[in-house]
Amino acid sequence: MTLTLIQAHGLVMILAWMVFGSTGILFARYGRSLKLGARRQLLGKAVWFQIHRFLLTLTSLLTLLGFLLILVRASGQWVNPQTSDIRLFIHSICGGIIVCCVMTQIWLALYRCHPQSHFRFMFDWSHRITGLLAFTLVIPTIFLVALFMSRSRPGFVPIFACWTGWIVILVIIFERIQYQQRVAILPVGNNVRIDDRNQENININVRIDTEASTNANVGNRRHNQIKILLLFIHIIVTTVLSIVLIVFISN
Repeated sequence: MTLTLIQAHGLVMILAWMVFGSTGILFARYGRSLKLGARRQLLGKAVWFQIHRFLLTLTSLLTLLGFLLILVRASGQWVNPQTSDIRLFIHSICGGIIVCCVMTQIWLALYRCHPQSHFRFMFDWSHRITGLLAFTLVIPTIFLVALFMSRSRPGFVPIFACWTGWIVILVIIFERIQYQQRVAILPVGNNVRIDDRNQENININVRIDTEASTNANVGNRRHNQIKILLLFIHIIVTTVLSIVLIVFISN
């Protein structure tokens, strides 16, 4: 079976964002207590960070590849709203913003400051905002194409809607677990007494190396096991739905 450039573009983007992108973002947000057996580090960095970096690197590379494929298909021409469907035009605008966000993320990652730098917060917030903007735009961008293809491939919209609903439900569950973990930690934190005030003054300005360590005080073992299970289920669900969508695109 020979894929057209348009089909290859859709296949690459689905893999990039539905599988790798969503999983990498979830690990960054909710997987910071993850351990690999008894180890909290992998190749000198935290497990969550290595997984996040690997998955988002794949996401960035596939996104640029997908953009190149559709650029070649269109011979470098932008979608004309006067001669093309308005949904495809909006899709192209959103896609262009996503590609710009990906290129910005690559630049930020290559030139990010050390985790203990006083300017680290600038990288953290710009990295989060840019990544969230890109992932948020992915949903309407794919939905527009799904609606455009709904006549020839009627199953595209409900399948992608299932994936979107799954992401929303998963985030709600994770946020609930995060809240329970914070509540569980508060009583312990209120009872902590610091006897050495000089040591407190020394350590108060020390910033945690978030790339090399995990957040150990994030709740009990049960919460962490639930998170790992949910991440595992997400990988299965999103992989299955992505394969189904790829089959729809390929036919």
